[in-house]
Amino acid sequence: MFPAAPDAVRPGRRGPDRPARACRGVSPLALPPASPKDGEKIRGGSLLSVKRLAPVDVVVVGAGLGAAAFTRHLVEEAPALSVVVLERGGWVDRAALPAFRADFQRDVLGPYATSPNVRLAAGGIAPSADYAVDDSQSDFKPLMWSGVGGSTINWAAHFPRFHPSDFRTRSLDGVGDDWPFTYADLEPFYDLNDARFGIAGLPGDPAYPPKPARPMPPIALGRLGMTAARGFDRLGWHWWPVDSAINSREHAGRPGCNHCGPCQQGCVTGAKASTDMTHWPEAIARGVEMRTGAVVLQVEIEAGRVTGVTYRTAEGDLFQPAATVVVAGNGVGTARLLLASGVTSPALGRNLMYHGAGYVRGFFAEDLDGPVGPTGCAIYSHEFYETDRSRGFVRGVHLQATRENPLAVQAARLPRPWGEEAHAALLREFRHSMAILVVNEDLPEPENHVGLTGETAPDGLPGVKVVYRLSDHSRRALDFGLDRAEEMLRAAGAVETVRVPLAPFTGWHLLGTARMGTDPATSVTDGSGRVHGVSGLLVADGSLFTTSAAVNPGSTIGALATKVADDFARLVA
Repeated sequence: MFPAAPDAVRPGRRGPDRPARACRGVSPLALPPASPKDGEKIRGGSLLSVKRLAPVDVVVVGAGLGAAAFTRHLVEEAPALSVVVLERGGWVDRAALPAFRADFQRDVLGPYATSPNVRLAAGGIAPSADYAVDDSQSDFKPLMWSGVGGSTINWAAHFPRFHPSDFRTRSLDGVGDDWPFTYADLEPFYDLNDARFGIAGLPGDPAYPPKPARPMPPIALGRLGMTAARGFDRLGWHWWPVDSAINSREHAGRPGCNHCGPCQQGCVTGAKASTDMTHWPEAIARGVEMRTGAVVLQVEIEAGRVTGVTYRTAEGDLFQPAATVVVAGNGVGTARLLLASGVTSPALGRNLMYHGAGYVRGFFAEDLDGPVGPTGCAIYSHEFYETDRSRGFVRGVHLQATRENPLAVQAARLPRPWGEEAHAALLREFRHSMAILVVNEDLPEPENHVGLTGETAPDGLPGVKVVYRLSDHSRRALDFGLDRAEEMLRAAGAVETVRVPLAPFTGWHLLGTARMGTDPATSVTDGSGRVHGVSGLLVADGSLFTTSAAVNPGSTIGALATKVADDFARLVA
């Protein structure tokens, strides 16, 4: 249960009776010698040559949103700690982003596709350091990005918070589990996380408790957003401009959004907040060492305590001793690594939550400027967010007006994406359509899980698979939301609507596979992200989520990772 280490072995602090050490914060007593001996390691029955490095206080595995929020806060609160970050990918070359080229849409289905499996199948060299995921038994396809910044490189940057009720679903509605803390406990970290990202938004949303004033006004709604607002107004339903991690005007040394559109292929202007621009430069300036091209093979654990990590580079395998290891590889990558490292927990890899997702597309006679502006950042409605049992399900749905995708993506949805019929369909849709995305709260179910295939993947780790089936609960909630979306589009003036009951390529939200809780039988970590039964091992990403709510998780991932860092900094202070 990660008890506090005795003074003789506590990381990162030196009292009056303790001499300085050559490597800050790591006692020789805390790190047993390598086994079977320095320079050698047994893996899969083979003796490998592994170079042992000088020990450090903290190793962070991953460089995405959770890792960045954790690391930045940790080095601000505990600056004496030595921190190394290991990232399997690299830094994105912003000068080479697709939107700088006239043929940028080709990359939507190739090196900048949302799915790592699609990127790998395209056969080119993608800027993401991808690994294959067996998703043949999953109703949604996992979408992720491996590199500095993680999925903030190609996220939509829609930045809503959870509602207070989302932390108490068991107490309020008898489903899921309560989180080990409340909205009020996380609220200071929401505020801090917002400030570090820089949020464009409008305070005063009646669906939420009060939030701090935003430094920027909302992203302009455009004709599409105003048309959606017209539909909600005619029905008397709640709507509000989204909070977005995108500059609506110059802020924090980055420009305002120019509404160019292809946000999910990397932001060419730098207006969209991604942690390679917002967090990692700050952390590195405070002494964090970032090592890219580093594939972590195993968290090393001896006698119930981490001793470090073994990782692979182009030059060979290395062992990095550390007093604390923090894993932040998303709901797939974190579960994969912990399972491969022999962490035993009945809940590890279980309770995978994506969010249910479907949408209704409405076609309008007037020009809606659909592809102009950030794809997911117009307006949303939480009219149906809280539980109303008369609907036939508990918890609720989030309705979100989204802009048009690049034409190549829209064409890919057609049965035959070329020829005269395809051209006619795209001409009818282009600049005349709006999609209302429906997201429901995906309840934790142990049968939905991340597991290992038993085969060794090209990156040296065991292969990974996801198993996920949409529940009856989610189907009822989605159908209700789709009915409401169609009703709203008609009220807004749509002349035709098309329903997509399930959108498989919406698996951005990889949650719950190393969930928090108080009971080691049903959770992987405690309320501070510390893995039950393994001293010195933490998790700091969306895999910690106890429940999923019905909104995008980015804001909560950042706030939660910041809280985990704050709790840890207090422990070692």
